[in-house]
Parts: sequence; structure tokens; C-alpha cells
Amino acid sequence: MTGFIERTRQGVRALVTAVAGAGREPERAAYLVAADTNILASLLGWSGPKKVTKPALMPLLSGRVWRSGAPDRVAGVVALAGGWAGDLALMKPDNIRAGATGFAANHAAYIYLLLNRGARPSITRVAIRAVPLAAATVLAARKAPGLLPVVLGYGGLLATTSVLADDPALINPDDPATYGLGHGGNLFLISDAVLFARETLLTPGTPAACVADATVMGTYTVAQLLLVDGLFSSRSPLT
Repeated sequence: MTGFIERTRQGVRALVTAVAGAGREPERAAYLVAADTNILASLLGWSGPKKVTKPALMPLLSGRVWRSGAPDRVAGVVALAGGWAGDLALMKPDNIRAGATGFAANHAAYIYLLLNRGARPSITRVAIRAVPLAAATVLAARKAPGLLPVVLGYGGLLATTSVLADDPALINPDDPATYGLGHGGNLFLISDAVLFARETLLTPGTPAACVADATVMGTYTVAQLLLVDGLFSSRSPLT
């Protein structure tokens, strides 16, 4: 329990640091405003603000990547371009396969970046992520067999990002941003788990679906921010 509390405290510190950076980076401030607006609009079922803010999220966050000057920042921009393509695809109904394709590119680039920074998997971390992946596979087999390739293919990439981002070797005690990497990977996993449950179990437009939609966007926007900050911190390896 003590370890969990400490990890949570570190994650909160990383998020506070990320938000505080808005005063120095206009694109970060705009990202936070767009994210908050989208989350609120999702909760209330307002389609207009969602259509305006969602396409702006990843382009705004890519400014943080480019600002870093990191030698592999192009890979970071590619990652967010994949996320942007996935965002656009998921704005259309029943388009989860196309969305997964975009996000597969997002995670492939993240995996490349994490490996470049020294992240490696462990049996324990792999086993933990195998549980939600197995649950999603069972749910897809029962409710949406056509989505099994998405769950197994994209889900494997997503789980790999989460496994690598949670490697303690990535943490720099002098850099709060690196403490957010594991939380970012885990939040991405949670976001897509809720999204899949929403798509397979809930009726669009219902209060439950709106709450799920807001949860998806809340966890997703924080996940992307923490991953980008941790990967492209000035004190991260290769930056």
C-alpha cells in the first residue's frame, strides 16, 4: 500500500508539473483548454465543442515535442500524428477499426521511443497487462467478434507501451516529468478499455455513455500529456 501511495504521489507531481508548464508554453495552455472543453462537452453530450476541440489536441501537443529539440523528435511527431488520425476516425460512428489503425501508429512510435530511452519489459509487468487484454478478448468474442483482430493487434501494442513506460529504469529522480511515464501508459490502457466497453456495452447518447465518453477523453488527454512530457523532458535520455 505504501508503494502505491508513493507512486500516486509521484504521478500527481508529474501532472502538476505538466499543468504548470502552461505558463511558459502557449501551445500547452491551448491543449489544456481544448482537453478540458472536450471532457466537459463529452459529459454533457454537446457534439459541437467536441467536433472543434478533438482535432486540435494532438497538433497542439506536438508543439511540446518540437520545442524539445530532441534528436528523435520526428518520431514523437509521428506518434502524435497517428493519435490525431485515430481521433479523427473515432469522431465518426462505428469506425473503431480505422481509429485503431491510427493509434497503432501512435503506439508503435512510442514503443520505439521508449526502447531508445532504455525501457525494457519484465515478466511481472507483462503479466499484469495481460489481464485486461484477456478480458477485452473475451468481451469481443462474445459481443463483437469482428473486433477480435483489433483487440489482439492494437491491444498488444497498447499493452506494450504500458509495459515499457512503467519501467523504473526510465525515472530520473531529479526530473518530475519522468515519474509520469508509467502513469501515462497505464491511463492510456484504461482509456481504451473504457472506450471498448462503451462501444460494446452502452447505448450512444445515454447518461452512462456520456460519462464513459468523458472518462475516455479525460484519461486519454492526460495520458498523452504525461507520455510526451516524460519522453521529451530536457533531462530524459537522448534529449
